[in-house]
Amino acid sequence: MKLFVDTDSDVRLSRRVLRDMRRGRDLEQILTQYTTFVKPAFEEFCLPTKKYADVIIPRGVDNMVAINLIVQHIQDILNGDICKWQRGSVNGHAHGRSLKRGVVEHDEKSSGGANVPPKRPLLEPSTRPH
Repeated sequence: MKLFVDTDSDVRLSRRVLRDMRRGRDLEQILTQYTTFVKPAFEEFCLPTKKYADVIIPRGVDNMVAINLIVQHIQDILNGDICKWQRGSVNGHAHGRSLKRGVVEHDEKSSGGANVPPKRPLLEPSTRPH
């Protein structure tokens, strides 16, 4: 699952100013660095990844509803043992040499006998760049 934490630019700047002033930097120096390097780098490298996100969390850390839903989703996956990582394949199907993620159905009734059908993939590896 790809997440994008979307925090207002004014909030990001104010957090940076407060943090850097606690570290002994002056306001002019902080704002110059922000406008010259930080903001352009965010717009060039971070912001474009938003379109690849499966979930966008508005208001960042202040959005406890979204955070709790994501935590619950991860706990469900971990408790259900439905996420498997395999090198070079997903559920026995070759997909190259890279590490791929496959999500399979969790069948609690399966006894491991010869007549048990193979687990069906629910989610194929992403082909998106991020």
